[in-house]
Amino acid sequence: MLRLLLAAVSQRYAEAGGIDDLPTALPWLGLVRRRAPTPIGRGMLEPSMCLMLQGEKQMLVGERILRYAPGCYVQAGTAMPVSGQVMRATDDEPYYGIRVDLDLKELASFLLEMRIPMPPQDDDPPFVSVETAGKALLESLERLLRLLDRPSDLPVLGHLLKQEILYHLVTGPGGPTLTRGLMGGRHESAVNKAIGWIREHFDAPLRIAELAEEVHLSPSVLHRRFKAATIMSPLQYQKQVRLLEARKLLMSGGAEAANVAFQVGYESPSQFSREYRRLFGASPLQDAEQLRGVAPAP
Repeated sequence: MLRLLLAAVSQRYAEAGGIDDLPTALPWLGLVRRRAPTPIGRGMLEPSMCLMLQGEKQMLVGERILRYAPGCYVQAGTAMPVSGQVMRATDDEPYYGIRVDLDLKELASFLLEMRIPMPPQDDDPPFVSVETAGKALLESLERLLRLLDRPSDLPVLGHLLKQEILYHLVTGPGGPTLTRGLMGGRHESAVNKAIGWIREHFDAPLRIAELAEEVHLSPSVLHRRFKAATIMSPLQYQKQVRLLEARKLLMSGGAEAANVAFQVGYESPSQFSREYRRLFGASPLQDAEQLRGVAPAP
């Protein structure tokens, strides 16, 4: 089954002229190829399922390293700042992946409508996990890839196949990762609200006591539950969101590092530069120039 999936993906890349990131006619489905190991990349992992077909990759979430290999997928039930790196890929044996973006409102509606019983879960399952794809899930994804060659069938059958994929995800061993914030109890809902607040107000001072009051938890319970779910503290989560937003601003050009520091909520440009270098391995100016392909100033 894995071989059939790989053959289907390879064909799509050939038709696309060999590009490495291939969008499809389905806005929630993307295909990825890498022909060499990559440097560490950092960004926000949005709710999604990413299946590896060939190669090897590792991801850093907070202090936890997740490694996965062909036939495995990483899934996220909420937006998470992560670092990722393709460890094994060559011209002859590229890294291949399939990404299915997840709409949490769609997922919640699906769970309620289908009345799907949830598998038992640990007290605090994380919002990100690596799972091994079962035969039924692989078969669904294979049919989805084959459907790309029948554009007239995509609007109807694509939707049905996505529901089938959701079913296999939520009823599989990693189901709690996706459903914890949607179908969990008061604590799970509060952590999701806290994540949403931090992402929306990343440039504002983060006071744990006030955030805990906002989501109706005690500060100690919020801290413990938040770290169990995201593998980082609320302050660590905010710092990574701030630095990722700063990188976007620097990439767009026209803004000095000191001004960007203030825009994302730092009071000290020197502290911003230190933490930026620690995360991205270069100063804000050097990193922005490298990303834009500009030769650094002598």
